[in-house]
Amino acid sequence: MLSGNICAGRIRVSSIKLPGLFQQLDIKSLTGLLYLLEERNVGRAADRLFISQSAMSRMLIRLREAFDDPLFVRTARGMIPTAKAVALENPVRQMLEQLAGLVSAPPFVPHLSDRTFRLQTTHYQAQAYGPSIAERFYQQAPNASLDTTTVTESSLLEDSAQACDVVLCSNFIQLPHQFERRLLGREKYVLIMARDHPLAEQDEVSVAEYLSFSHVLVSLGGGAKVLGNEALGKLAREKRFALRTPYFMAALEAVGRTQLLFSSSGLLASQYAQRFGLTIKPLPFESNDTEYFLAWPKTVDQDPGSLWLRTLCSQVVKELIPFPVG
Repeated sequence: MLSGNICAGRIRVSSIKLPGLFQQLDIKSLTGLLYLLEERNVGRAADRLFISQSAMSRMLIRLREAFDDPLFVRTARGMIPTAKAVALENPVRQMLEQLAGLVSAPPFVPHLSDRTFRLQTTHYQAQAYGPSIAERFYQQAPNASLDTTTVTESSLLEDSAQACDVVLCSNFIQLPHQFERRLLGREKYVLIMARDHPLAEQDEVSVAEYLSFSHVLVSLGGGAKVLGNEALGKLAREKRFALRTPYFMAALEAVGRTQLLFSSSGLLASQYAQRFGLTIKPLPFESNDTEYFLAWPKTVDQDPGSLWLRTLCSQVVKELIPFPVG
């Protein structure tokens, strides 16, 4: 029998005293002991273990030496287990079942789960995709909880140990090396203005007109880089930001009430164009699309619950994003 001290809910391995011969036993040998107890026949036990009868006999010799007991006695009625062998059956069975449970985790059933899931997103994705993710999440897992927090440009690098199941991010978010990521799709940068803006009736806006008005800047946090300015080159210095905010919704509403211009990914603006009185136009210059990713720590790569949430988020985003991938 195993003996050990239990300290703070853990078995102190250093205090477990095992006989030398017992330490040589492996899982296959203990499985063989269980099959012998069930079959009471060396040949049938050998068949179940996919080994020869002679190999099974050698295994029985090792078991007898390890437990210092005959374990089985041959009689006219076949192999009869000793009292010690009978006493070993339940502990060995339980140990093997527990080991099997470690290898094959139970299936995750969303509607039975009361787990708290942790989702990190950028401000933009929280507003563009978050409500739809929450809707589907609670349709499938009504008793679970979804804890969402904001990720900024370098926040994951600064605290890569924080626990999370899924991260929704753009190509502007820096990921630690211990994260996996998958491209979900792209959004085009567009020009957003109020419906009654002086440029609203024009089919096209020139670069000069674009630069003649003041702009809104939504900062991701963690960096001084202004997204969408690269294509302007030196002309970017002429672009004046009259309103800076970390909130996309505040930016959109402010644009609808002023003559400010706002350059951003287009999905969120299209969702709230009617509510805030917005007009969306192409930018007067070529701009790179924004790529949006699903990311997750490698530590939860095989976790059934995290896999379910990744699948859910991926499906929702690909249904909404203007240019899905895959």
